[in-house]
Amino acid sequence: MKALFAAAAAMGLAMTAAPAAADDHGTKAKSPEVVETNARGQATKVRIEGKVYDVCMKEDQDGCINPRAAGLKWGDRPLDYWPGKPASDM
Repeated sequence: MKALFAAAAAMGLAMTAAPAAADDHGTKAKSPEVVETNARGQATKVRIEGKVYDVCMKEDQDGCINPRAAGLKWGDRPLDYWPGKPASDM
């Protein structure tokens, strides 16, 4: 009985976990409006559907949108496959 209760409690906690901070917002914008750029000319802020988002950069990866998810033509591409074992299994 205790094991069943513990499993149910763990499932309840797993279902209420917070989403990842670097969120793609479920948006695949076709042409984002660039609001701000850096010295290299890369977009650092974009406007999508009236809302302004910070674009994830090498030094800033929390609370931002992935450049590809924002509709920009640079940044990491999602993998179509699992690359292998997790680091914890190596």
